[in-house]
Amino acid sequence: MAEEKHRAFPLVDRFHGIRMGLDLADVSPGVMTVVETARRLRNEQSYGYVHALWWLWLEDGRSAVSVPPGAGDDVRRVISTVRTREAFEDAALAGLLRKRVDTALRAAGLEDVDRVIHDLVFACNAALLCRHRHGDCRRFINDSVPAAQGLRMPKHCFPDGIVYGVVEDDQVVSVASAHRTGVMEDRVADLGIGTAQAYRRRGYAQTAVSGVVEEITGKSGEARYSCSPDNAASIATARSVGFVPYAVSLTLSAPSPEKER
Repeated sequence: MAEEKHRAFPLVDRFHGIRMGLDLADVSPGVMTVVETARRLRNEQSYGYVHALWWLWLEDGRSAVSVPPGAGDDVRRVISTVRTREAFEDAALAGLLRKRVDTALRAAGLEDVDRVIHDLVFACNAALLCRHRHGDCRRFINDSVPAAQGLRMPKHCFPDGIVYGVVEDDQVVSVASAHRTGVMEDRVADLGIGTAQAYRRRGYAQTAVSGVVEEITGKSGEARYSCSPDNAASIATARSVGFVPYAVSLTLSAPSPEKER
């Protein structure tokens, strides 16, 4: 078992482990673990694509790679020499992994990988939360208040999901929600956010995000937040609410199958 000091966010660990097909508590720092699971051939709930390969490299040194059945040995050989973040983020590495994963996808009758996604992943709990209160922030259970131009309300989260938004000029101008992942939704909020262009830089995103985090952590839960490494504004939003670095993530995604398998 990983030492307790390497489990600062046990619920977020468990959330990722369920979706990746392993127990992150059993992964030791400095060890690269590869697991094969049929989940890599299915569309994840709330996402319009297949996570054909999912590699999570945690801040505490644990590393886990989830791949489709049959791809494990090839992927292990490719990643056996990866020891640094620079190597992890190398486009050439993603290209090599893509070839191995495409073979497994084709064997399952699916389309090839069409996107390579590098993300920063953050986590937050009740002890870290910094609540913001800019503007008229409300919890929503429907879309009765119209959204500002360019902003979409997360209708898939109504009526039971966690959705907070800031209202100005009789419209929702910033919104944050917990994705309906189908995994530990009552314990882990996987954040999604959006703010209309004309209403940015007013603290509204921080307020909406902190509303979601406050609700989930008030139920003894934890929150997860991910964004692109070059999205400085999103990173600043996460940090301002109390999120701390949890992991870096590499996802090779493929088009969603026409039907569930």
